Amino acid sequence: MLTTAREGALAPLDARMQPSIGALGYDIAWPQASWNAGKHSGFVLPSWHKAKRPALSLHLRAGLRNIRRWPVGRASHRDHGPAPGERQAVPVPLPLETRIRVVSALCEGNSIRATARMIGVDKETVMALALRVGEGCARLHGRLMRDIAAHVVQVDEQWSFVQKKQSRVKPDEPEERGDAYLYVALDANTKLAISFHVGKRDDANTHLFITDLRSRLTVVPHITSDGWQSYPTAVAHSFKGAVDYGQCVKNFSRGGSQRPDYRYEPPRDPFITKKPIFGAPRDELLSTSYVERFNLTTRHTVGRTRRLCLAFSKTLRGHCAAVALGICYYNFVRLHGSLGTTPAVAARVVASPWTLAELVTAALAEGETAPPEPQPLKLQVRPGAEERPARELPGGRGFLRLV
Repeated sequence: MLTTAREGALAPLDARMQPSIGALGYDIAWPQASWNAGKHSGFVLPSWHKAKRPALSLHLRAGLRNIRRWPVGRASHRDHGPAPGERQAVPVPLPLETRIRVVSALCEGNSIRATARMIGVDKETVMALALRVGEGCARLHGRLMRDIAAHVVQVDEQWSFVQKKQSRVKPDEPEERGDAYLYVALDANTKLAISFHVGKRDDANTHLFITDLRSRLTVVPHITSDGWQSYPTAVAHSFKGAVDYGQCVKNFSRGGSQRPDYRYEPPRDPFITKKPIFGAPRDELLSTSYVERFNLTTRHTVGRTRRLCLAFSKTLRGHCAAVALGICYYNFVRLHGSLGTTPAVAARVVASPWTLAELVTAALAEGETAPPEPQPLKLQVRPGAEERPARELPGGRGFLRLV
């Protein structure tokens, strides 16, 4: 039974209030030193104290002023120490089963508030857990996605935003607000998300993304991108000729005669232009269909990237953590429909599909690791291609091949 301490005597709390207090997840601390004062600067009344209820005894009314809202698993942030004689309320960590339920709801595209309502935990607890697991997934991805023999790679960038749309951002607001593009490099054969990066759609972030992709590969890749102007320079700088690179550009019509649904279902009249940039890209491999399908999957599994909803991110750190969680869930846990297994198993990164419990446990235990160093790329025969004579050029400038 919950009790209050008043003048050295124990008085039982009103039995009618016990179920509601426990159900809302409040921890109760009764500081004796401040009891007679009737209030304490470190305590805040919960929102439900304003609801209509039967008249309460005087000592319970005074005790309600000392109820502190304490989300489970989250530390209290007070700017002063405990009062003399105060009984500290200790935050209780979430059980592993509850953590898995929270992460499972987030990986199915639910928002923070929806997850909190479904699981029955505080919103701040969901946000704190999502941040820890997401940042752990980013470190886990950085350690495991190395020495990947991806022969055909498709890259693309997916639009999302932080806090507000870019057109609404004022000059004096933080730079992280506005557009937040998700750069993704996908192995077309194993459907593995090799590399990803979140940032503005500009030269600097494009170079960071391509540099990270280069450091994770071991073979000369066939890369296809859209028509973003920063890609050719970034690919040339990172791969230095050891690449077959081309662009697949979709020319969407703009004008008053277009259909109302042109944004979501463009006409399939010839509107694709394929353009070789470096090396000897094959026309049949110049496509971004797989990575665009990955973008659709991401819109469903990462609620913060969904359009026309209220689940968007409020901070860049939280957005990056949510994206990392979604990509690790896609690579290690979610079975791919056409593969029958996970992309990480198809790419031989892990031996078997992971459970969500294994992903959460590994992410929370993952420490910091150094980023991968670029390794010399090997020229290997791609699946379905014929072996042709080739000779490596000096100075790491690529290969001289007969095509």
